[in-house]
Amino acid sequence: MQEFISAIDIGTTKICALTAAVTHDSLGRLSLQVLGQGQTPSRGIRRGVVINVGEAIACVGEAVEKCEQDSGEHILSAYVGIAGSHITTLNSKGVSPVDARSGVTGQDMQRALEGARAVALPQNQEIIHTIARQWTVDGQSEVQQPLGMSAYRLEVDAHIVTGSTTAVTNLTQCVLAQNIDIDELVLEPLAANEAVLRPEERRMGVAVVDMGGGTTDIAIFVEDGLCHTVILDMGGNHLTNDVAVGLHAPFETAEELKLRYGSVLPERVAEDEKVWASVFGEKSELSFSRRFISEILEARATEIFEIIGAKLEDSGFYDRMPAGVVLTGGASQLPGMTELARRVLGMPVRIGTPSGRLPITGLNRNLQTPAYSTSVGLLLWGLHEDARAVHRRFAADQAGNHSVWVGNVMQWLRNLLPG
Repeated sequence: MQEFISAIDIGTTKICALTAAVTHDSLGRLSLQVLGQGQTPSRGIRRGVVINVGEAIACVGEAVEKCEQDSGEHILSAYVGIAGSHITTLNSKGVSPVDARSGVTGQDMQRALEGARAVALPQNQEIIHTIARQWTVDGQSEVQQPLGMSAYRLEVDAHIVTGSTTAVTNLTQCVLAQNIDIDELVLEPLAANEAVLRPEERRMGVAVVDMGGGTTDIAIFVEDGLCHTVILDMGGNHLTNDVAVGLHAPFETAEELKLRYGSVLPERVAEDEKVWASVFGEKSELSFSRRFISEILEARATEIFEIIGAKLEDSGFYDRMPAGVVLTGGASQLPGMTELARRVLGMPVRIGTPSGRLPITGLNRNLQTPAYSTSVGLLLWGLHEDARAVHRRFAADQAGNHSVWVGNVMQWLRNLLPG
């Protein structure tokens, strides 16, 4: 029976639904074939949070319907992205005893994670993710996969992601209203990481910065583990709003000017270059200096990167990120963003896009841009969840077989040796 994975990315500027088929190669490796895409401009969403449930439900329905028509498959369940300034994170530790005869089991790992989840939370906060950063087995730290290892004590260093119960409920309501089950709510920078980060970057230390329309999401990875996340209540719409205010123009006009003529490096724009736009209170279009528009964008982008830099320093991991920053998201596509980020942050910066190195095919040109990193990343998160489940079952079977073998040997020795 064919297995499908679907994703719904509910953003401030757009809602994107994707469906992909899971495929297996001759070695049993899993990959994805994108079958359909549906997209619609967001309504009822502001800075990653639902502010009008009726409008948001309608938009999700439009995107899902387009995706189902494109793929020819009904979406029964989906991985759903979540972001917004209501997201908070903390690091926590959990411990579990282990039966040395059977080794570390999935139940032992689950008990340790449950111990890490036992933290005091504000009344209106709930846990979204409990992510194991690393494991410690009988004092041996930095263990990536302890399943099946012989031990007496298992410890986990976990990253806990929480969100507002109200915001989570409103978001899930938009999906459940379409008769679609939610496989998992996935923090958007975690999803983006799946699509844009290279394994060596995660090992060495890197920050993925997802610049969306309403929020900028930061996730820091060191030694393959998620160490720190921050959601900033600012994004590409703030750049557009500054242009609208500076030119006394409607927001939609400012957005078009930003996308067509915008740059955050005004020194690269000719001083005499002009653009034309309709503004408030004028019957005809007026001309504006393109460099002036770029200066407006540069000022706001510089402020955003300065705040990002301060958050990276506050995290305590600033000196542990030799791979620097990977920018992604729609707002990162403005010309000059990487150069300005390098100048402000003082570290390596590159633009991250879903690329051909990923275990996914069928990505059209549109989906291979930074604006769709989170959408594609949600599919990959689902694929990797499937792979992790297969690995856990295999390791558990192996551990069980090992335990049976050890038991048989011990029984043979007891039978061999005198009473």
